[in-house]
Amino acid sequence: MEISVRKEALSEAFGIAQAIATTRTTRPVLQNAFIQTTAGMVTISATDMEIGIIWKIPAEDCKVAQDGAVLLSASRMAQITRNIEADEITLKTEENSCVVKGGRSVFNVMTENVEDFPSLPGPSEEAALEIEAEKFARMTKETIFAAARESTRYALNGVHIQVAGGLIEMVATDGRRMALVTEKVDKNASMPAAIVPQKALAQVERLKAAEDENLKIFIQERQVFFSTAAGTVTSILVEGHFPPYKEVVPKENDKKAKISRAALLSAMRQTAIMTSEDSKSVLLSFAPGELTVTGRAPEEGSGEVKVDIEFDGEPVEVRFNPHFVIEALSAIESDDVTVEMKSPSDPAMITDGSGFVYVVMPINIA
Repeated sequence: MEISVRKEALSEAFGIAQAIATTRTTRPVLQNAFIQTTAGMVTISATDMEIGIIWKIPAEDCKVAQDGAVLLSASRMAQITRNIEADEITLKTEENSCVVKGGRSVFNVMTENVEDFPSLPGPSEEAALEIEAEKFARMTKETIFAAARESTRYALNGVHIQVAGGLIEMVATDGRRMALVTEKVDKNASMPAAIVPQKALAQVERLKAAEDENLKIFIQERQVFFSTAAGTVTSILVEGHFPPYKEVVPKENDKKAKISRAALLSAMRQTAIMTSEDSKSVLLSFAPGELTVTGRAPEEGSGEVKVDIEFDGEPVEVRFNPHFVIEALSAIESDDVTVEMKSPSDPAMITDGSGFVYVVMPINIA
């Protein structure tokens, strides 16, 4: 194999492969990226046997002098291609190595047997759903942060996706907060409900190559495939039953505050500074026309920020983990948000009027 590739395109491809290739494995071959030429185009693949990616380098970014395939260390190639100072990088395979050249730099990288690399499955059916890639990326951003990190309830480690009645819902929860976002899709679209791992969804956004590009989603058996012209991400679905999330959304909150998202985010970030390991909470005091946000660390000090609000209801004081609120406000882009509450001990809800719903449990201090 002999190819010449624009440096930025090759470095991006190996960076993506490195994010998938695992170093914690009993199968060292999974630490590699599989590079192959197909019809004048270069593809780079990586997998950890649960999540895989096939990334396409388009013809305009590469020249194929000789077809072939090679298996190279994903992390090493990511470092090499990132640091070479040249506009174009050439890869040429020899008997047991690959010569990587760019500018005045030359690397001789040992190769692995391409036959040892596991083949990545491809979708065999029509797409279950086609959605604007940018819309799906935004929905992912607005939910993925709320998923559990290492829960023994495996269903909580992913993002639940459901399509029905012309709507797509994505929801994530770790048991203490929940992020739900709803968007319109083709009214005839249908797709089995699925729980997708966070790691897989984090790679899907990379597939958006053009502003108006669509993302195709395929589900078959226990796998999901996300595909655009830039490539395909495949993943094994998370097993388990997702909790009945619609029952969690509060329906009797009688206190509502409309607040500038940026102002509330700033207040939460400032007062979070004055919290400690023993007091991971900030106090939000809602009153007509004004919200006071207070952070206090015992024996260290306190901080207070006031924010203008539109408030409807009796004054109320509620404590939250500041980082739970910060993450939610950072995930959305609306100018204003509405915070709805019932009491200091009941779940609160944050909405932005665009289909985003965030439910968060308050912190009770005896």
